[in-house]
Amino acid sequence: MTVWKSFGASVIGPGHVATGKPNQDAWVTFHRVWGDGIVVSDGLGSKPFSDFGSEAACCAMACAIHACRGKTGIGHTFLSDRIKNNWLSLIAPLEYRDCAATCLFAFRIGDGMVRMGMVGDGLAATVKTDGSVVTLSDDKTEGFSNITASLSPHVTEKDWRWLSIPEDDCRSIVLCTDGVADDLTDIDGFVKEFAAAHCDLSSVSAARRAREMLGNWPTPKHSDDKTIACLFREEEMEDE
Repeated sequence: MTVWKSFGASVIGPGHVATGKPNQDAWVTFHRVWGDGIVVSDGLGSKPFSDFGSEAACCAMACAIHACRGKTGIGHTFLSDRIKNNWLSLIAPLEYRDCAATCLFAFRIGDGMVRMGMVGDGLAATVKTDGSVVTLSDDKTEGFSNITASLSPHVTEKDWRWLSIPEDDCRSIVLCTDGVADDLTDIDGFVKEFAAAHCDLSSVSAARRAREMLGNWPTPKHSDDKTIACLFREEEMEDE
């Protein structure tokens, strides 16, 4: 029997500790009879309510996935509009510009597919059963690298990056904010090693180890908040 599990961790960057700002990243996970998923969000640091915006982004995505239950042929437009409208409702009456946040997700709802998507920067990657890695990431070579796409009333499905793969081909999915993704020189190697090192642990132990990894991040760009989440499949023996 296949069971989907998850874990994750988020740490506030030293830069925000020094200035007394909250962690502007957020993440959620859910496991229901009808599906499983993870969501990660990074509130844009220049915005006054970006921490609230990132939490709202995670909730908006989780609610959007709930609305997909029982649907066939889930379209990108349906999903992106649901996320956007949910997010705008959650942040009201705040101004959307003050709550800007990215959104990265991965989920399955029992139709045989794993769906991934992202708007803004960060990294979404899946390790397939054949050992290969497929990634979604923000292409900073396109346009201005200092402009980050984010949730807003104007975002459409064309602003998102999408990926769908059969569940049977998917071993694990890793999502992380740019505080992690921007420092990676070997994305495929990191994703495979991270998943392999944590997926055999309990969710509590895996989350603790992931938090320790983020807290001891070795690269110079350690000032940013850092968040990582993993969704993975596990084969369990059925009782006879």
